[in-house]
Amino acid sequence: MAAPGKPTDDAASRGIETVPQQVIRQLVGDAKRVVIKVGSQVLCQADGQVDEQVLARLCTEICGLMAAGRQVVLVSSGAVAMGRGEVGQAVGAADKGIGLLGKQSLAAIGQALLMSRYRQYLGAHGVHTAQLLLTHDDLGERSRFLHARRVTLELLDAGILPVVNENDTVSVKELRFGDNDALAAQMAQTIAADVLILLTEVDGLFTADPHIHPDAVKLDAVRSRDDSVLAIAGEGTSAFGTGGMRSKVMAARNAGEVGVPTVVAHGRRPGVLARVLAGELEGTVFVPTTRKLSARRKWLAANPRTRGQVDVDAGAAHALRVGGRSLLPVGVTGVSGRFGVGDAIRIVGPDGAVLGRGLARYTSEDAKMAAGLRTAQVAEKLGWLPAKELVHRDDFVS
Repeated sequence: MAAPGKPTDDAASRGIETVPQQVIRQLVGDAKRVVIKVGSQVLCQADGQVDEQVLARLCTEICGLMAAGRQVVLVSSGAVAMGRGEVGQAVGAADKGIGLLGKQSLAAIGQALLMSRYRQYLGAHGVHTAQLLLTHDDLGERSRFLHARRVTLELLDAGILPVVNENDTVSVKELRFGDNDALAAQMAQTIAADVLILLTEVDGLFTADPHIHPDAVKLDAVRSRDDSVLAIAGEGTSAFGTGGMRSKVMAARNAGEVGVPTVVAHGRRPGVLARVLAGELEGTVFVPTTRKLSARRKWLAANPRTRGQVDVDAGAAHALRVGGRSLLPVGVTGVSGRFGVGDAIRIVGPDGAVLGRGLARYTSEDAKMAAGLRTAQVAEKLGWLPAKELVHRDDFVS
């Protein structure tokens, strides 16, 4: 968040590359498969109670999109807030100290209430709903990811609206997405969405915090991989949510890594979804990278959580970064964490910079024993050769 009293710079002076409106129309105007994330701050009033009018309107707009032939996945927050309202807990600054266990219990209460509201408002338009509760492992482990994708696509093909949320009741810190922005980005990658729409309580990304700098300028469109965009995203969260603008920028970057554009827009403005999908200048559009990735590498790019880390020497780093080569055990200088064959691991160069992520062809135990050894030496030491490559080039993404 920008410091109070600091003059607002425009996008150019901050080094932010803007994008013409015609690019926006081309990116989102013909979107057929859409992931929409609705934040707690959109659904909840100041006292923490769900705003029934806003919820009903959003459901009507979503049904309109589906009636027009679009497939929609809805990632919805609000379970914890609804749980609080149900049990009559006071919601205020003191309540921010509530522990993870308390939130899990409230989510268990509120999730059923949230789904009942969606069923009520969507059902009034003849739309059926399905509930998908996910943990990070459900999308971070390849076979479970493929299963989640199959089920979601089956629901979409049947004209049913999947309503997705993190399974807060069973999630622990190590298995959490962190916030529903991250979950929405991974769902967009999972179903190969045409666009990701993050609905929040602000009009988009500004060159500075508009609450502090009235002259801040809204950015209509930026590049998702633009590092300067992160510099102006604040760290704050809402009273009921876990994410802020920075989490939305990071979600847009993750979605952009696999070619999915993201729009951050004000969820309480009537007609917001129709305007976004008409290619109007609504909110901020994050234009994705143009690089082509295979399906497996797309999954790697969209799943930043890893099971362990492999440190490599300068030669291996150059082979991965410049030569497009596989990682061989001989180039490994260190192994940390516990991982198995097929798990995602982080690969770090001698300068400490992360080179990328890859799928391990060795267990962590075997990788430690094989580190620094040539192929013949690995086979001799282990008594067998798990694979020639510790990470194959087709299973690596920077």
